[in-house]
Amino acid sequence: MTKPTHIFTAALAFLAFSGCAVDYTYKDYVTSKGITALSPDVFEHCHGYGCRLINQDSLTAEDRQMLKDLFKDRKDAASERTSIAYSVAYLEQTVGQRLGTDTDIEGTYRQLGDDQHDCVDESVNTTIYLSLMKDLGLLQYHEIGIPSARTIFTSGRLGPHQTAVIKEIETGNKYAVDSWFHDNGARPEIVPMRKWLFGWSP
Repeated sequence: MTKPTHIFTAALAFLAFSGCAVDYTYKDYVTSKGITALSPDVFEHCHGYGCRLINQDSLTAEDRQMLKDLFKDRKDAASERTSIAYSVAYLEQTVGQRLGTDTDIEGTYRQLGDDQHDCVDESVNTTIYLSLMKDLGLLQYHEIGIPSARTIFTSGRLGPHQTAVIKEIETGNKYAVDSWFHDNGARPEIVPMRKWLFGWSP
């Protein structure tokens, strides 16, 4: 990544968390990573580290029905988070099979290749999946947040790291939705942001 890109990304991160950026949303964030399509009919998928590679996909009728089925037992915010975890796992599996990233393994640089994801790819893709769930009317208890990062000073041995974010509507509590810790197709970890920010790992 070039120095100007670093500066641009840092500026976006500052705006996202400053009080002056009340209109900055998760859609603005994924757009800053090169995502131009964000709907069930056409959406994009990052891979190859840092959204270096982007491919398009779409939800099939089977995908849409499966997602609806995964939310059918949702009765409160906690059970909705469980439905979100299963839905992200399902989308990783099915999108991965179609686009050739189903062989992604956990972490970063444990295996090299265009089929692999780092935490930027994972957090952007998870945010896109959350947006698809929202567009299908499946999110009742949560809003989608802007992906959040933690520094080397709080991540410990993991180094800098970032995650997708959801916010519980009733309480305002934020949760990390972190799929980076596991191989493609596993359920993401959904944990309170206050824990995640200070180096949490499974």
